Amino acid sequence: PPCCEPPPPPPPPPPPPPACCENPPPPPCCGGGGNLNVNVNVNSSSNSNSSAGARAGIGARAGSFSTGGGGGGSAYVTVDQPYPTTINGLMVEGARVRQVIRVPYEARRRWEKRVVIRAFCIDDRNVPHPASQVRPDRDVDGDYEGELYRCLAGTWLQITWAEYTGDADFGHGETMDCRKGEALWHGRGGRIECKAQRAERECNERSLLRRYGAGVKVLTWVREETYTEYREEVVEQAGYAVQGATITLDGGVGGRVF
Repeated sequence: PPCCEPPPPPPPPPPPPPACCENPPPPPCCGGGGNLNVNVNVNSSSNSNSSAGARAGIGARAGSFSTGGGGGGSAYVTVDQPYPTTINGLMVEGARVRQVIRVPYEARRRWEKRVVIRAFCIDDRNVPHPASQVRPDRDVDGDYEGELYRCLAGTWLQITWAEYTGDADFGHGETMDCRKGEALWHGRGGRIECKAQRAERECNERSLLRRYGAGVKVLTWVREETYTEYREEVVEQAGYAVQGATITLDGGVGGRVF
């Protein structure tokens, strides 16, 4: 009957896996876990004129293990960095530096303006009095050479001048002072300056005032003035220098830090 028939034969076993996929052999019994150690050491040393030294070491270890049907592995690399090297007595000098500087110098320029002038005599109490004009003409020719204004003894001459635009407007005028005993003098070519008064008889200044009164002068003033100008120069300066310096070589990036 069917219940007494023998069971069917078992299926054939699967084919063996290829060699690349074989499981690693089990670790031997009592062998300390079956770790495989590989140590590689490389040492080198060199000397140079700076007496700097370096040493390097490399160690590597890799292993694998499996327990209870599982497997694992680990690997690490250690690098032995060189110890710092100190160099003493160095002389460090920077490159020369070029710099643009402004150098002052004295220059002269010709100045020519049509001006109107008025003059006063100032006494020791700082009280102004009309100055005596030597000639009655308002306009002064460029070829005239001689005094324009003078003062009584014991007073000093002060003039005010402004650019002449058709009116005697001194609202933006400038002043110039002469010393006691000096007159305002006009030279050929339009020069104006203070010079010692010519010797005259007593009461000459009062006589001039009675004769000509107080008045203004219009003339072309020509002068040379000195002023400060600047020019640019390029100079070279020595770079910053340090003697007796010390440098420590610590192996660069990732090196030892103390």
